[in-house]
Amino acid sequence: MDEAEAKLILASHTLGPQPEGDPRFDEALAVAESSPELSAWWDETKQTDKAAQEKIRSFEPPADLRAALNASLDSASAWRIRRRRFTQLFALAACLVLFFTVGLDMLIDRSDEYAGPLAERAYQYSYDGPRLSYFNKDTQKIQDWLIEQNFDLPDQLPPQLLAQEGIGCRPLDWSDSRVAILCFNADTVYHLFVGQESEFADFEASEKFKYDYKDTGWTVTTWKSNGYALVLTAKATPQDMTRMLASYTP
Repeated sequence: MDEAEAKLILASHTLGPQPEGDPRFDEALAVAESSPELSAWWDETKQTDKAAQEKIRSFEPPADLRAALNASLDSASAWRIRRRRFTQLFALAACLVLFFTVGLDMLIDRSDEYAGPLAERAYQYSYDGPRLSYFNKDTQKIQDWLIEQNFDLPDQLPPQLLAQEGIGCRPLDWSDSRVAILCFNADTVYHLFVGQESEFADFEASEKFKYDYKDTGWTVTTWKSNGYALVLTAKATPQDMTRMLASYTP
C-alpha cells in the first residue's frame, strides 16, 4: 500500500474510534507511522475534524425557545402579539436542526468546496485526497455498489484499470450534477471520474484522449464516450497513463 491509498483510507476515519480488526486500516496506519509527512497530515486532519465537530455541538438554541413555543400554543389570545417572536424562534430552531443535520458533514467532508471545470475540479479533489464511501478490492463490486446507488456507468470502462486492485468509490454531487469517483491501486492511485456529459457544459473533450501533465507530477486525462464525461487522474506520467488506457476505445 502506498501513501496515496493509505491517505484515502485514513481520511474516512478521522472521527470516532478507530476500526478494530480491519487489516486495510491497520496497514494504512502503519504506512502513516512510517511517513513523517503522512503522519503529520493524519494528526492535523483528526484535530481539525474534531474541532469542527465540537464547534457544531457547542451551538445551543436560545434558553427561552421552549417557553416561547409553549406560551404561544397555550395562549391563543396572545397569538398575534407573540407571532413575530414565535416565527423568529421557530425559524431559528429549524436552522439549528438543519445545521446539526448537515453541517457536520459539510464541514468535515469538504468535497463541495471544489469549483471550476470538471477536469480541474477532479484534479484538485484527487490531489488533496478524496474521501470514499465504499471500499473493496474487487473492481466489479465497486461498480455494482455504485449501480445500487442509482448511478449510471458506461457499459465499458478501461479494462486495464478494472484489472487493477480496487480501492473504493463514492458518488459526488457537484454543481447539481452527479459524479462518481472510482479509485484503483496500480503502484500509484488512479482516480476515475464519471459524469453525464450533458450536465457539464464546460467539459471540453472528444473521443480521443487529451493528456494534461501538471508540474506536480500528476497527469489529467479527459475524454467522452457515449454521452459520458470521463476524467482520469494520477500521479503518473502521460506515458504511464497511455499504458493504463491501452486496449480501450471510447
